[in-house]
Amino acid sequence: MLDSRPIIERIYLDKHVQNSALAKLILKKLSHVPITMVSDKDRFFKQTESITISAGKRTLWLTEFKGPFLKPCPATGQDYLCCQYWTINAQTHCPLDCTYCILQHYLNMPLITIYTNIENITKEMNILVKNYPKRLFRFGTGELTDSLALDPLTRLNEKLIRYALQKKIILEIKTKTDLIEHLPKIPKSNVLISWSLNPEEFIKTEEFKSASFERRIASALTVIQKGYRLGFHFDPLLILPGWKKKYKWLIQELTQQIPEGDVMWISLGSLRFPPSLKKIIDKRFPKSKITTAPWVKGLDGKIRYFRPERTALYRYLYAEIRKKWKKVFIYFCMENPTVWQEVMGFSPQSNQDLDYLFHKSIYQRFADLKLPVPNLKNYKKMITLLH
Repeated sequence: MLDSRPIIERIYLDKHVQNSALAKLILKKLSHVPITMVSDKDRFFKQTESITISAGKRTLWLTEFKGPFLKPCPATGQDYLCCQYWTINAQTHCPLDCTYCILQHYLNMPLITIYTNIENITKEMNILVKNYPKRLFRFGTGELTDSLALDPLTRLNEKLIRYALQKKIILEIKTKTDLIEHLPKIPKSNVLISWSLNPEEFIKTEEFKSASFERRIASALTVIQKGYRLGFHFDPLLILPGWKKKYKWLIQELTQQIPEGDVMWISLGSLRFPPSLKKIIDKRFPKSKITTAPWVKGLDGKIRYFRPERTALYRYLYAEIRKKWKKVFIYFCMENPTVWQEVMGFSPQSNQDLDYLFHKSIYQRFADLKLPVPNLKNYKKMITLLH
């Protein structure tokens, strides 16, 4: 397997965390990298304003996080259904360099930030799980970074995996890398590794520094043997020349090589981004064609493909997947009920209803998890209290 570990050229260290276990681990592994101690954060933040996004992807900022690590998915507006996922934000920014990445626009700090007080994560998870024991929480680490791009360095996910195995939760680790050799072998249970998928041609032109499609599938096969279940995210789907042929080949390869019984879910989501991101994409990636398509501003203010184009895209992929995989749970990420109805013939009635459908699917397909039988009325009430 090719070594796709990110290159780190400089470390900035908050003096208040220099004695933390995680900071010591990272500094030991990167002993060859220059370190700058930071005692005045305000001055430091002003200095980072001149650092480019590209340079920031080669620089670490080690500090602590004062707020909660767990947050409900930020969603994208009440007009688009959200599955009520919970994110674990222990790191921000990413060493990968996808043209469409919203982090280029969303985050003010350009450096890859690693929070060292990670012991607070499981404390927060304990509170949620204890207070709502009949709720099936789905947690994931890939909202503000790639979950595995820096994991050989931080080993954060192993701690979360060991924790999750003792709880009635689902832990999802999302990635576009092939950095899975360090992951521990576990009993097959409630932890899944998920890959975002696109055709190889699109990976080469839009997902720089990520693993190839072939390496992602090979990694998925490896983690099955390690005891993990799988998820796949066709997100963002790109309407670029030849997309039908390319996605058809991808789905054929996926369904031929991966056993459906190991796949917990698949998401579909088309390219969407805030209007201000277009200038960043055009400047940083002048060869990219993703911003040249006809667009419409959605009800959430984000730029999207026109709904008829999105519907045609989804219908094609959904039909291709269902030719081979009949039972895997497929859902839309941030789509409106009309699109659900036009593509799948039904729509969840609410975000709470969609969350319930996740629970029901997992309950029915993965009996070994021994989840409580979901009750829609009670489930909606629980979820409403939390969001």
